Amino acid sequence: MKKRFYIKLAVVSFAAMASLSSCLKDSSHYVDFGAVAPLVELPLAEVGDEAGIGGVFQTETYDLAKGSSDTLLVYVNLASPAPLKSNLTVNLSVTDLTTLNAYNTANDSGLQPLKAADYTVVGTTGLNPTIDAGARLAYAKIVINAAAIGVDPGTYVLPVTIEGDSQSIAIAGPEKALLYNIVVINSNNDGAYRLKK
Repeated sequence: MKKRFYIKLAVVSFAAMASLSSCLKDSSHYVDFGAVAPLVELPLAEVGDEAGIGGVFQTETYDLAKGSSDTLLVYVNLASPAPLKSNLTVNLSVTDLTTLNAYNTANDSGLQPLKAADYTVVGTTGLNPTIDAGARLAYAKIVINAAAIGVDPGTYVLPVTIEGDSQSIAIAGPEKALLYNIVVINSNNDGAYRLKK
């Protein structure tokens, strides 16, 4: 009697396992992320640091009291299922005003591009940072000359745009451009001045 019960239990168990394992073969609910093509992006463009201003903005504040210049690191990211096996050079631009002009038009604002004398691109790669094989991030270094800008209520913007890369990898649409709102303060005086919308 017990033997028959165990045999029935075993048959029912195997039948249940067989029917449940068929769910694992259901490809309609499975996403193969390994087949996703890589993208190049400016990761900070995904979410701005000031929700009232918008996603493409990052505000960088520099203090005259701490010195006349500071370094801005502009990061580029490889978004892919796996890192690449070879180096990837990303070409950045700080002279493409498309995103800044679109923002000014949409928000009826008069933000100005940062003057060339107010910043210096430094490092051997300049505006062409290289993401090393096996890595995902790289950055360009830009020195902001706070003393040349002077105390500023945030009217100047450094527009950064990905123009292309060495392997013709697609550029992520929304994360292609980023606007750095450059704010200079003097902490010995009234404190921070920020862009007001």
